[in-house]
Amino acid sequence: MQRWGGARKIAGRVLPLAPHALRRRLLSSSPPQLEFPKAAAIIIGDEILSGSIIDSNSSFLCKTLHSRGVDTVRVEYVRDDKAEIVESVLRLKNMVGEGGWIFTSGGIGPTHDDVTYEAIAGAFSLPLEVHEETLQRMTAYYHGRGLEITDARKRMATLPSPCQVRFTESLSVPWVPLAIVHNVLILPGIPRLFQPMIAAHKHHFSGPSFHAMDLYTKVGEGDMAAALSSVVSKVIMLVLCSAVTLSQHPHVHIGSYPSVQEGPWLVRIGVEGRNRQQVEEAAAEIEQNVKIDEKKWREEE
Repeated sequence: MQRWGGARKIAGRVLPLAPHALRRRLLSSSPPQLEFPKAAAIIIGDEILSGSIIDSNSSFLCKTLHSRGVDTVRVEYVRDDKAEIVESVLRLKNMVGEGGWIFTSGGIGPTHDDVTYEAIAGAFSLPLEVHEETLQRMTAYYHGRGLEITDARKRMATLPSPCQVRFTESLSVPWVPLAIVHNVLILPGIPRLFQPMIAAHKHHFSGPSFHAMDLYTKVGEGDMAAALSSVVSKVIMLVLCSAVTLSQHPHVHIGSYPSVQEGPWLVRIGVEGRNRQQVEEAAAEIEQNVKIDEKKWREEE
């Protein structure tokens, strides 16, 4: 499995069961297990927290990572404040472990409030230095448009040192670096840059695939809550008693999602796990307790 930022596979995560929160993912308990790759995101910007800009990057990132078998465990929003960014990075670094990744979005522009590079450097006690290849690419880009490299623009090529740098040649602004410090990947906040960069480099992030089945019912959540909670308890036993090696396939997730519009069903019950057989068994258990009108495997885009 190819990893960036010195990442590697490590051991053990167990999340608590939440049987009364139907809209939350319900996780089976499990013994110590092989760790699956985890990720977290930090969305940086006063404009995000004020509501003047809508964040679409976190949704795109989570969906992309999920399709690659990576479990996104946290998304945090922070202001353009170095201390807050450092605190978030260090906390999430522990959360994802050495085998995981932290993605940052925003705060790498030329203005006074763009402090992400400084914050990441501070989090790892690193200096900031001009990255020569980034500066060369930037210079060619701006000179080609009749613009000079000002000190403000040069800030955008001043990165934590040392760091890995990757470029996205298909990007509309191909000089923009993807800077990687340990397991922190620093990206711009502009969606037309962030999202193509994630898409172009997503092959570097992977884990065992998720399998998901959706079951549709005309029974309302309030009418099936008790039955579904009972099913969750039984599914735990199905997983624990499975002949499949638990260290490879430890979790089955069950969630209940009411329809937000008029349609032929009231609730979608999602069943997801990394082992197809366990997902099928959990879905069969649900069918024995809740009247299901339709079911189908979910296709990842």
